[in-house]
Amino acid sequence: MAPSETSLLDRMRRSRKWPPHWPIQWKLAAVSSGITFVILVAFGLAVGQITTNQLRDNYAADTEAKVKELAAEIREKDLITPAYFGDEAVLNNLLASVNGSADITSLANGIRYRPPNSHDLGAPTSPGISNSDGWQVATAVVTQSRNEPYALGLVRYGRPMDRLDASIGRIWISILAGTLGATLLAALGGVILSRRAMRPVSTLTSAAGQIARTRDPDITLAEPEGDDEVAELTRTFNDMLRELSIARSEREQSLVRQREFVADASHELRTPLTSVLANLELLDTSLRRPGSGNGDREFEIESVESALRSSERMTRLVADLQLIAKADTGRAGDRVLCDLSEIAGNVADELRPLSENHQLVIDCPEPLVVSGNPDELHRVILNLVDNSIRHTPQGTTISVTGRPDGDMAEIRVEDDGSGIPKEMWPTIFDRFVRHDGPGDRAKGKGTGLGLSIVRVIARSHGGSATVGDSSQGGAAFTVRIPTAASTSNEASPDPDESQGNR
Repeated sequence: MAPSETSLLDRMRRSRKWPPHWPIQWKLAAVSSGITFVILVAFGLAVGQITTNQLRDNYAADTEAKVKELAAEIREKDLITPAYFGDEAVLNNLLASVNGSADITSLANGIRYRPPNSHDLGAPTSPGISNSDGWQVATAVVTQSRNEPYALGLVRYGRPMDRLDASIGRIWISILAGTLGATLLAALGGVILSRRAMRPVSTLTSAAGQIARTRDPDITLAEPEGDDEVAELTRTFNDMLRELSIARSEREQSLVRQREFVADASHELRTPLTSVLANLELLDTSLRRPGSGNGDREFEIESVESALRSSERMTRLVADLQLIAKADTGRAGDRVLCDLSEIAGNVADELRPLSENHQLVIDCPEPLVVSGNPDELHRVILNLVDNSIRHTPQGTTISVTGRPDGDMAEIRVEDDGSGIPKEMWPTIFDRFVRHDGPGDRAKGKGTGLGLSIVRVIARSHGGSATVGDSSQGGAAFTVRIPTAASTSNEASPDPDESQGNR
């Protein structure tokens, strides 16, 4: 298509838009007033025509009634005979007293009599209504007597039509004025009603503009009093703003946690890296020094062992961070059917030699089959039991209990130690958070990620991890995972979970 044709089509499309720049309230007012005007014009034409016809009929009827009244008086007073008119003075007074003009014509000799200074109604016509030179003329027959139909003459009575035309003109002017006035009132009412109806929309527009300028969705519009479409739009807009505000808050919290996580991870990695670097520098200095003896050899071995310990600590820390990062991004391990009761027994067998005089009790009488990653679930129970071992005094009894609870499999690890203060519960599962309880034997040790891993793995399996008090007075950690037989794969909401690391 040629450019000229394209521009022509664009101009045609723009020309079809009417009006292109009017606000909606003005368009609504114009449409409503236009419809009102059309209706009033049609109604006014009908009413005006009916009224005009009625006025013309009434005017003609009055004229005809007046001429018949004159004919009756002339007959009663014998003011006309076959040969001559009667008392001309009386006849003159009778014809001159009418509101208009009147005359009488004798049928015997054709003589016509009309009062002086009266309007000439023209040549006589047949009885009835006729028009002559802008006058309406009614003609009636004067008979000899009431019972004898012998015609003596014709009496005519006329009235100017301008009186009728003036009345009809006033009627049409009134109809036109009423139509225009009603149309203007309809336009004004349409503007007022549309402005009132569009006020919530204007408020929504202002709110959207403010959000666009400030990027702050924490705005709540006033609920409208009515229950119409605009009110529904306002409520929907408020719900949208509420969800946007929640999403923004969650995003900001996520960014804060991410920054804290990076800062904590950097801090945790800095210490072993510094240790490795220092030991390697000392080892390099020792190797470069000439004549080094056995004492320097022992120093070199200690430096290497210290660097190896720091490297192992960094390896564990990086592995934990990698596990948490994978769980956060939804990249969980392969899921198979596994038994939490069996995993709990394996954890007890693994940690019993390292329990440091703690008593481990396993109470899992029935299989707890879930769909999950065995290694990750093993890590969950291992971290909970190891956490209790390291943070309770020697001789403490640690019990691992497994029970089904509806569609959930529940693993509960509790001890009879000193417990966890309730003020620590809200942050017990947070990352890089360490709490030193009254019975801790591992103060300052660990990475602060053990319980965080527990919560992350539990959530990635659609479950939850909570902390509380045990019936023996110590701490109790509960992990709930959906069973393999459950019909829902969605994670159950965490009940007022108090989370963090000890």
